[in-house]
Amino acid sequence: MRITITPLLLLSSLTLLCNASVQAQANPEAIRVCHENEDAFPWLLKDKPGYSQIMMTQLEKQISIPIKLMPMPWKQCLADLKAGKVDGAMNASFNAERAEFAQYPLKLDGEADATKRMYRATYALYKGKGTALSWDGKALTASGTIGAQTGFSIVAQLKQLGAKVEDSSPTADELLGRVASGRYLAAALQTTEADNSLSSLPALQAKVERVSPPLVEKAYYTIFSKPFFAQYGQTARDVWRLQGKLRESPEFKAQVSHLMKSVD
Repeated sequence: MRITITPLLLLSSLTLLCNASVQAQANPEAIRVCHENEDAFPWLLKDKPGYSQIMMTQLEKQISIPIKLMPMPWKQCLADLKAGKVDGAMNASFNAERAEFAQYPLKLDGEADATKRMYRATYALYKGKGTALSWDGKALTASGTIGAQTGFSIVAQLKQLGAKVEDSSPTADELLGRVASGRYLAAALQTTEADNSLSSLPALQAKVERVSPPLVEKAYYTIFSKPFFAQYGQTARDVWRLQGKLRESPEFKAQVSHLMKSVD
């Protein structure tokens, strides 16, 4: 028996094959997410899971896609994201420079959508006790160098305030030590991390104090490379949506309660 393949049948077959191919590419085989390789209490910890690592573990279960966490220096993490060597980076606050090569969750007006954040955190200045520094929430008066962590977005804000900034240190402990020794007038650090460091290091606590009010409050996100978002945009949107839900869920709050008194 001779089978005749009509143009309509051929077109239908090709359509089915194309649909199958699109469906197969709907989700990646895994998501490679880089992050800072130093402790940043309570968000990232090296000796046990921190807030963000716990969130990613729960997220992995919900989206059924393996998430490979890749610790590395933060500056390298952002460079690898820009180059497409990793798919995403977590614990990233918004700034315009990063938005040129990284995809954030956005509202219709183009602003970052904080409802899709991983968490919020505040930055504050930590100065040597007795040193001359003034911050009223708007104007900064500082006659010396202010330290910051390498590649962190707070550096740009400090420079906008007219501060002399050095961002050569990766850790809060090292920066606080430099403030205590007089090398820096102050350091700009996340309050949760810096307060934890001071509470565990009485020698520093005797020499360093936090300046009020905070410098800024920031929302922190999982961001994706532009190529990853172009191919797997729905996967990225699912990550953001689920992170927003996880953050508010009683189960997740209970899981991280040992790390923090309240969960944003």
